[in-house]
Amino acid sequence: MVRYMAMNYYESPRWSQEIADCSMPLTFDQYSRCSYGCIYCFSQYQRAIGPGRRSYLAHEYRPVSVEKVKRLFLNPDASQFGRYIKARMPMQWGGLSDPFDETVEPQQQVGLELLRFFAQIDYPLCFSTKAIWWTTDSRYAELFAGRSNWNVKVSIITLDETKAAQVEQGVPSPKARLKTIEQIAAMKAGGATLRLRPFIIGVSNPSHVELIKRAAEAGATAVSMEFFCFERRNRHIRQFLPVFNRVCGFDVEKFYAKHSYMAGYERLNRNIKRPFVDEMEQATKEMGMRFYVSDAHFKERCDNGSCCGLPPSWNYSRGQFAEALQVAKATGRVRWNQIAAHMKHLEFPWRKAHGYNTTSCEKQAAFETHSMIEYLRWLWNNPKAGQSPYRMFEGILKPSKVDEEGNLIYEWDATRA
Repeated sequence: MVRYMAMNYYESPRWSQEIADCSMPLTFDQYSRCSYGCIYCFSQYQRAIGPGRRSYLAHEYRPVSVEKVKRLFLNPDASQFGRYIKARMPMQWGGLSDPFDETVEPQQQVGLELLRFFAQIDYPLCFSTKAIWWTTDSRYAELFAGRSNWNVKVSIITLDETKAAQVEQGVPSPKARLKTIEQIAAMKAGGATLRLRPFIIGVSNPSHVELIKRAAEAGATAVSMEFFCFERRNRHIRQFLPVFNRVCGFDVEKFYAKHSYMAGYERLNRNIKRPFVDEMEQATKEMGMRFYVSDAHFKERCDNGSCCGLPPSWNYSRGQFAEALQVAKATGRVRWNQIAAHMKHLEFPWRKAHGYNTTSCEKQAAFETHSMIEYLRWLWNNPKAGQSPYRMFEGILKPSKVDEEGNLIYEWDATRA
């Protein structure tokens, strides 16, 4: 049961927490939550803590102010998003909530009003959704038809209908979502991507290869995958552990503790992931699609610098570390200025980055006077930092020497790929 709180507006868009390696760091949701009950949802593990915990768990929702969003795009110089918007880089729609879920959007239609606006200004968008109804609703379908700068990622993590129903409560079946890919492809818009995220061992396999083939047959042109991470620090996840364990067929918490090198936010190691990535990449290529890995491990396998699956012809942000991976893979090394040249849209104060985590007292003391570009430069030049290219990609990029401007040059280590 969703409770509507329409007078208390939700603040969106925001900067992604993955701004260091994200090709679409401007992310947007028209509602503060969606009605789907996916037990793996990273969004709920973020929102079920802190000051917003009570309203989130009570299924309260807030919409954005449509007029405020319109003003933002019509007068971009008035905000920190201005350079990004004026450069007409794509916005990620569906960062923390599904934009087309069956409960909220059909009733409120905030998304429909904004879709009409973005169609009028011809702004590039990339959507993430599990919903199916909107592709057969003429009001929505007609807006997407032939719109070459609107791309849609359809999330499907397994072909197993029984397992899907247990981990994705309220979500249409995998079969129905494959049909949606087919309908999106028929719209001849900006393409449909199979979003196989998160890949959950025990749930996504053994049907993952067949899922990729079925998506290609439906008209998908790309696959974007990422492995599930276990957020041990959030107690909210523990209520779902019995379901996880039953569906996966093993103790998920123990499995992640054993096969992760990290504490707290536990990411499985490369050796566990490698055979699955190899299988998915091979299947994707055999079907003539592009392959992308949003996971920090194996992100170098991406066909270009947008791990969400956008083709290289799109004007996504090249000023980020995933693009540095591509440069190093092609040439053997990468310099800071090769990506910094594409960061003009990030010339705003780090401490004012809307939606970005700047609340740590330690980080505030260190970066109070930094711009976002200067902060990313600090990450680049400090290999021990968790979001440095060296740590983030687990050694694929290795610092070798310092250039004439005092910035690290990273070398490509093919033995890690």
